[in-house]
Amino acid sequence: MCDGNGLVKDKYPSKLMVDSTKRFEENGPVRFKSRQLLTRSPEPVREQLRILILGEIERGTFLHGAKLPSERDLAVRFGTSRTTVRQAIESLVEGGVLVRSPSKGTFVAGAPAATWSGQNSNAGVPAGTLQGTLAFVISEEIFEFVSAGYNRILLGVQKTCQQSGYRLLFHVLTDDAPMVESGVAGYMVVGGAPRRFLERLRAANTPLVTVDLLLDDRSASVGIDYGNGMRQAVTYLHSLGHRKIGFIGFPNSLKYIAFWQTLASLGLDYEPRWVVFLQLPDLQSSMLSGYRSMQSILAMESLPSAMIATNDLVALGANDAMAVAGINVPQRMSIMGFDDLGVESDRPITTMRTDSIEVGRLAVRALLDQIRGAASSPGRITVPTELVVRGSTAAVYAEGEAANQ
Repeated sequence: MCDGNGLVKDKYPSKLMVDSTKRFEENGPVRFKSRQLLTRSPEPVREQLRILILGEIERGTFLHGAKLPSERDLAVRFGTSRTTVRQAIESLVEGGVLVRSPSKGTFVAGAPAATWSGQNSNAGVPAGTLQGTLAFVISEEIFEFVSAGYNRILLGVQKTCQQSGYRLLFHVLTDDAPMVESGVAGYMVVGGAPRRFLERLRAANTPLVTVDLLLDDRSASVGIDYGNGMRQAVTYLHSLGHRKIGFIGFPNSLKYIAFWQTLASLGLDYEPRWVVFLQLPDLQSSMLSGYRSMQSILAMESLPSAMIATNDLVALGANDAMAVAGINVPQRMSIMGFDDLGVESDRPITTMRTDSIEVGRLAVRALLDQIRGAASSPGRITVPTELVVRGSTAAVYAEGEAANQ
């Protein structure tokens, strides 16, 4: 996934130079926006469809107590198979979101409190008891950039909300619609937010947890230890003999800062020509961003022997660009990603694995601690990373290094 944005001027910049929320200052408030199914995403289509149907229910497209359209109609609506629709519906029935009536069809649950099926034995929440509503808010650009990773966070959030007896609202930050939902006990903000949105939440003393991207000292936050993960990645490539390492990702992100700092600590040169920054205003899909970024690097006379991408989908796009250019991976150039999003791909990518589902679980727990008055002060919770070696990295070849001179 991604973890920040900004500008860079120095060879080894020493600090963040642009607030990661600044890009969203002029954006409007929050609304839900439906998404299309991504057939090339590592996230199973049935899981994407389950989230889409949940979104349609939250928007009021499918009303509580109303009959759901037929599997055939849903398949046509979302451009998928009836089998996929059936699997998504089964999951929603198991979660109590939908209910089946013999010979009558499938219906949206009449009211969340009447159909909630989660139970949390530790908290003493009986099945069928609704404790309140929590909101999951994410920026549109970031969600579309790498929805597979954020779907995993959302899955962890959903499961923990269900176990704790809380209803979950899902919103995407866009430029029109009302700002804050009434009756929401707390917010999880993922991927950045307009500053005025956060200030309104704070002014109302609304419990708030930021997740993964937005690092705001005044709010409790939950995220992945991207800094240590990047240090592991660079050190691993260094151990394979790589001395010319490039990067594709966001300026001023935790990954980028750790990237240049680790190069410096290992005595390696930072080469700006091998660094391509992704910018939120013009952000494209992960794979396309990776493809075009790698094309710009391949246009250079001198090439790196290894690249690190901000996530696996960007790495896969970069891999495609190298294949088109006739550059063999990993013999000619190694490449690494983050988040372990491409494990189902036929092009296995060495990656820094992250437990995004656990991030979602921890975010809900941190938010519930605030709601229950158990959190004494805002703090940051980090989830560690793990190096997973696959077929996209190898020891640097002497002839490959010579070719790079």
